[in-house]
Amino acid sequence: MQLRDLHPKRFFIESWRNIDIEATEYRSSSGNKGGDLLRAIYVFAVVAISLILMDDEYFGGQAAFLGILDFIDDANSPQSSPFLFALVGWLKPDDGSSIYSAIIRSGYFELFSLAYWASWRVIGFLIIPIIAIIAHPKMKLGDSGLSFKGFSKHAWVYGVLFLPVLAMVIVLSFTEEFSTYYPFYSKAHLSIFNFVVWEAFYIAQFLSLEFFFRGFMIQPLRRTMGSPVILAMMIPYVMIHFGKPLPECFAAIIAGIILGTLALRTRSIWAGFLVHVSVALSMDVAAIWQTNW
Repeated sequence: MQLRDLHPKRFFIESWRNIDIEATEYRSSSGNKGGDLLRAIYVFAVVAISLILMDDEYFGGQAAFLGILDFIDDANSPQSSPFLFALVGWLKPDDGSSIYSAIIRSGYFELFSLAYWASWRVIGFLIIPIIAIIAHPKMKLGDSGLSFKGFSKHAWVYGVLFLPVLAMVIVLSFTEEFSTYYPFYSKAHLSIFNFVVWEAFYIAQFLSLEFFFRGFMIQPLRRTMGSPVILAMMIPYVMIHFGKPLPECFAAIIAGIILGTLALRTRSIWAGFLVHVSVALSMDVAAIWQTNW
């Protein structure tokens, strides 16, 4: 990619047209149309299952985290579910106190809870899709945007896309809605340890998220669906932003289309990942700066 390729007409219209031409040529020459349809169904089924499992109402939220703590602390756990107890029962403190009370006393309950949340994002956005790719006879990890091949040629796009977003983040950081929402971990500003540990989990879930939406969800279907796969990906991507500040929800529409187009053009998730992580880190730092200095 060259700088002129970032012109909206070239970046969007021409990119989508070229992707559609590639998809049309593939479909006309391929004799396995049924297999392509089944692959699309397979991908979207995995996407749906992963999103359900990660939902805060099921396994990915604080209620599930508290449920696990209650299970570990239950004296009848070995009898009710010996296999699960064998997996997590070793966590119980030697003094007989509850796991919940031990975490509360440590002062890191919120961090443990958010680490659980981030871990489930890694499971749902990364581990489950990777298992699904390995299990599918016609899908390969190398075709899901993880390759670094050619990354150096378009790494500069990261800086070009990030700078205007950084300016917007700085402006939004002066709003109360923004500064009271970020960072998710309210004690991130208290120490370097708190900040680094939280951001490590935060970055891990962003890598997983980028792979899920811009890798697993669109790369295997680029020749099956063409450019509309970007819109198919953008809808659930926007929905996972529900509950965040309203401007961010609307911005997710634009971000989903831009990052989806970029991923299909480059056949890589890495530029998008760098943009996403840089924006997220700058949002946390800006919010901490506004509320604590």
